[in-house]
Amino acid sequence: NFLLRCVGARPRLLPVMNYSHDTEMDRDWAADQLRRKKNQGSGLPDMPIRRATAALPQVAVAAFQGGLAASTPPGDPTLGSALSALSINAKSAEHVARICEGLVALLSDKERVAVHTEFAQLKGVEAVLAILRQHGGETALAALKVIEKLSRTLPRELCAAGGVDVLARCAEVPGQAPRLLEAALRCLHGLTFDSEAKAIVSRRGVRDIAEAILEQEPLRKERQVVTSKEQEEALEEAWADAMTICNRLLHRLGDNRRPGVQNRR
Repeated sequence: NFLLRCVGARPRLLPVMNYSHDTEMDRDWAADQLRRKKNQGSGLPDMPIRRATAALPQVAVAAFQGGLAASTPPGDPTLGSALSALSINAKSAEHVARICEGLVALLSDKERVAVHTEFAQLKGVEAVLAILRQHGGETALAALKVIEKLSRTLPRELCAAGGVDVLARCAEVPGQAPRLLEAALRCLHGLTFDSEAKAIVSRRGVRDIAEAILEQEPLRKERQVVTSKEQEEALEEAWADAMTICNRLLHRLGDNRRPGVQNRR
């Protein structure tokens, strides 16, 4: 110190080691090596570990965060955190419906093709189909809206996850609400634009289901109970929409309807 004061030199500070940064680097390297070892010879692409997923647009954030603050993963809402929340809240019909509303907004984004691909990679198709198997009513309708967004971009992924059977069962439910029926038929209609998915839809007997729906429409309408003129008009509109998509689906599958069904709507 005396010598430094004499020559007027300033003491040099030794560099400080950033142990946190080094630990992160070591962890990333180890994860990379583990991934390469697992994928070797498997035919899987050598893709890096995903550390970030698509951010939710504002309209989706509003739907996703509303009432879910205590049951969602921390951090800014992303597609990954939305699907995580869907799994955490799977038994809550209200929470699931709200999350599905957010997912519909995200899947409608202008960059939807990339987002849909990411959605499939994160097992979102399986997660939404699981919700549809578990819930009915408005929650099922919200899940069907998500599936409809995916039906033309991820048809084979939906089929591989058992989506055709889930949708067909939804359409087969006795006394099914017309809006739920319409939504299920819309999803099946979207799948028919892929050749492989269309074949699976045909093998599941969806044409017979659609023909039965058209034949049973008068009977369904006779059994419905309405309490107001507004409710009656809403049901009439809902049934008209269901019959329209039913006919469009039959057309896509090859309209081989029986003579008694030919002239309906």
